[in-house]
Amino acid sequence: MNKIYTSLILVFGLVVIWTVYLTNIRGEKNITVRYYTIEELSTKDVSLSRVKVGGLIKPNSIKINDEDQLEVSFYVYQGSDSLKVYYYGIRPDLFKDDTEVVVAGAFDDNLIIATELQTKCASRYEGDLKNIEKI
Repeated sequence: MNKIYTSLILVFGLVVIWTVYLTNIRGEKNITVRYYTIEELSTKDVSLSRVKVGGLIKPNSIKINDEDQLEVSFYVYQGSDSLKVYYYGIRPDLFKDDTEVVVAGAFDDNLIIATELQTKCASRYEGDLKNIEKI
């Protein structure tokens, strides 16, 4: 083999090893997080350390702890499926019934213990963008 083929094989091998290291061995859990549907999670009987779920906040399900305003639980739903979510932290401004949310955290026993909570609010700004005159 000449030097070019040897160099290419070496570079390819290093890329493969680096990819395997980043995805499996390194142990950093923030690299990959899988999105699940609520239906998928509600049928699973396992614990998952990192999940992301999108859905709507079920009306009248938001329960804020009176003694600690940072502690909240609510149900997130898609269609007829729903899951309970527990979150401890500052809630987004648009956090209310029927708001579209994305939660990330751990899943165990039909409960998502969320470490991240985001609301989606694209429609809130659509009206403002329609009225902008073109330059």
